[in-house]
Amino acid sequence: MWLGTSLNTKPEIADQYAFGWFKNFKENMYEFNVETYYKTMQNQIDYRNGANTYANELLEGELLYGIGRAYGLELVLKKKTGRFTGWVGYTISRSERKIEGINDGNWYAARQDRTHDLSLVAMYDITPKLNVSAVFVFYTGNAVTFPAGKYVVDGETQFYYNDRNADRMPVYHRLDLGVTWITRETEKFESSWNFSLYNAYGRQNAYSISFRENENNPNIIEAVQVSLFRWVPAITYNFKFK
Repeated sequence: MWLGTSLNTKPEIADQYAFGWFKNFKENMYEFNVETYYKTMQNQIDYRNGANTYANELLEGELLYGIGRAYGLELVLKKKTGRFTGWVGYTISRSERKIEGINDGNWYAARQDRTHDLSLVAMYDITPKLNVSAVFVFYTGNAVTFPAGKYVVDGETQFYYNDRNADRMPVYHRLDLGVTWITRETEKFESSWNFSLYNAYGRQNAYSISFRENENNPNIIEAVQVSLFRWVPAITYNFKFK
């Protein structure tokens, strides 16, 4: 749900402090970056437990306010020249909130919290007009709240939840492959074709996970995963002026 700032909903404020070190070496062929940061946040917003969000004209009454923090370390190594180029980047970080009325007022993971984030990018020029590339990404699943149990009220099953965002979606990883062929190049323009395959090994990453009772045994709760875009091939024609 999108909600604008109002008399009751204060604007969110963040202050970030960062320290980094950057180094080029081997005649600028390689570049290495390391950076650490710490962010403090005010007026963080989250729903109270059991909030009613469906067509609720008084949605502001379902909100609670508190503080947040985020901190982490980022590492990047790049190869910038030669037929083979690319980079590897890794981030370890935390993003947390503290709001009275949620998790007994203790710190808990924000939905955007992602502990590990790894990216690998590689590009190779087979010829001056033919290039192949590969991109691999891996990161921790988002913080979510899964049911810890269930109970029945008036014949309807209700789920019971423990701490907010104490669970995780499955880890996400994917490999993309691409080939770029420059068909014509002059001083004034360039045309090329790109052939790519998104999610080359067909990883079924979780888009959402819901829970339901087993049709044959209501005492058994099943987790149902929804995945999108298992394989996505694409062909693109590019034309640009110089």
